Amino acid sequence: MNALTASFIVALIGATAFIVIAVITARGRIDLLPAIAVRDSSNSSHVPIDLPESAKKFRVLGWMLVLLLYLTATFCLLQGLNDLRIVFHWEQWEAYFGSRLSDRAEIALYSKFWIAIAIALIFIGFWAQRRLRRRST
Repeated sequence: MNALTASFIVALIGATAFIVIAVITARGRIDLLPAIAVRDSSNSSHVPIDLPESAKKFRVLGWMLVLLLYLTATFCLLQGLNDLRIVFHWEQWEAYFGSRLSDRAEIALYSKFWIAIAIALIFIGFWAQRRLRRRST
């Protein structure tokens, strides 16, 4: 894999996740949460939320996708950090594995690839959370 291919794959994964989240969390599908009437209420979780059944289902699906995005981002970040560990301790890994190990530059590219995917998924997850928490004014 070269840098151009890696960039294209990251962009493709990010665009796909962005489009899926945009479709699921569209205002027409999930509606807006009602505004909180009492701002200084000590417990705002008891405010009744009156949303249509389909909006509730799409909200649950949206939150499940946010969780999936964060879990996938965590996996990708751990993969990238593991590759970074190999790059920083290259001599030890090369002494143990020898010629079976890929080139150092290729492993550094894999590290950047996994970390870039993780960053893209985290930003998309934050954006989806913001859309799911939107309230009417």
